[in-house]
Amino acid sequence: MQTFPRNVKPGNNATLASLIYGNRFHADQTLIEYLIEFLLIFCAEKDDEGNGRLAFHNPYSHEELSYTVEPRMGLKRFIFFDKSKRNDSATVDKMAYQELLGALSNKIDDADSAEKTEFLDALQDLFHGYAVVIRKRTWCAQAMLPVCPEVIFCEAMPKKKVRETLNWDKLCNDPDMKQRMKIDTEFDFDKRNFLARGGELYYLHILLGLQGQEEKRAKLEWLLNYLLMVQGKKMSNIAEFIQKTWEETMDYDESPKQRLRLAYIPEQVYQEIASDSVDELISFLSCNMHPIKKLELFANGIMLQVMRMLAVATTTYIGTPRECWIIDMKGSTEDIIKKIAASNFRNVENTFVTALGQQSIQMEREDIESRMQEVRKARKDSLEIFRSKGKELQCIIPTTGPYERFSLPEDSIRFLVLAIIRPGNKMTIDMFLSKLYANYGIVIGPTEYKQFASKPDDPLANSFAENKCAFQKFLKATGFLHELSDATSVVINPYDEVEGDERL
Repeated sequence: MQTFPRNVKPGNNATLASLIYGNRFHADQTLIEYLIEFLLIFCAEKDDEGNGRLAFHNPYSHEELSYTVEPRMGLKRFIFFDKSKRNDSATVDKMAYQELLGALSNKIDDADSAEKTEFLDALQDLFHGYAVVIRKRTWCAQAMLPVCPEVIFCEAMPKKKVRETLNWDKLCNDPDMKQRMKIDTEFDFDKRNFLARGGELYYLHILLGLQGQEEKRAKLEWLLNYLLMVQGKKMSNIAEFIQKTWEETMDYDESPKQRLRLAYIPEQVYQEIASDSVDELISFLSCNMHPIKKLELFANGIMLQVMRMLAVATTTYIGTPRECWIIDMKGSTEDIIKKIAASNFRNVENTFVTALGQQSIQMEREDIESRMQEVRKARKDSLEIFRSKGKELQCIIPTTGPYERFSLPEDSIRFLVLAIIRPGNKMTIDMFLSKLYANYGIVIGPTEYKQFASKPDDPLANSFAENKCAFQKFLKATGFLHELSDATSVVINPYDEVEGDERL
């Protein structure tokens, strides 16, 4: 397997799934955490001198890539600590939380104690309103919508036994800064339980697509900077103020940091679609829309592209043509499209099973049981991700029950339109369906079905005319379709283009 970067190779303990898809996709990573991890790497320092913030790594590097993050535990405590439903925090964290509130209160002038408390409560509510990963996690493992670089937190898991022994008064009075920093550094920042490398593999996929594309690289970097630094400027300033107040209070000479290393992806597997992913991101991020809605669609779009990565890697590995996704836009319980789409979905699933089976034969395992355990784990970290995240997106229906098949919900359609058609531009419905087929293997209309079936006169193609009509009605209802005449309809991207950068 040729890896990207070239000199980063799978180790002797490489899992079955990582040898096909890269190291690694993981079933426990939530949909939004793919976006968070991707942006975390983009925002981080790329070398020992602190360079490379809000930029991509060198896409031509052959060596292992790394990045340095700032955990910002003071800010994280301010946002999540008091609202966490789990009551398992160490005493040192309770003291640290109260110390930060006191320090922030002292920064507020011309207000009495009650007004200061009310202001800080409102500030906490503001930040916590953007919380996206709460579940039953402890405060330090929760996450926010990445509205600005400061709130794109790395993973942090408490070293419980160590933290229970930390003495607040002793640490605060210790002249050694590194001893005081234990309040913020005695966490595991590199276990990858939640930021489990899925966003990292996606980042490498995009980096691969930027090879030989310097103008596109500059454009994409500018657009991501605009999203995080321009549209998120107010939140960024407040978040930085809170974290700096904490560091000043603790008399830190420098902000605690953690260096993390990137893994690898199979280069040739993703080469074919990497440029499509880059072009789609540039088109989507060029739309001048509300930043919160953009981030939500961005997370959905990344997951769609990850599903494409998984599907393409699978068929490439077993050496078969890329499987198409037959989309049921009608959702009828008694329809020929439903049956065709369900059969197609089973075929897609079977490619995963075949790929995992073939790879398991290549791996040296002493007995059948250990080999089967490997296959079950690999299935969980590939096919089950494809299925579960597809259902979360509502791109695979129904959530439970028979006749599982592909569909396209509103948010996925929104992303696809904005990713394929540049802001302010348009194309005919037939051109758009053809582009969906070329980029994703999505089959909606009769023309694409005939290409998929390789039968120009296939009688089943007539059923897809109604499927196409249902898709057009959906586009019209969401404001993306204009009917110029009875015979001509155009799909439009109604958004203006983000301004301020050099035009390509």
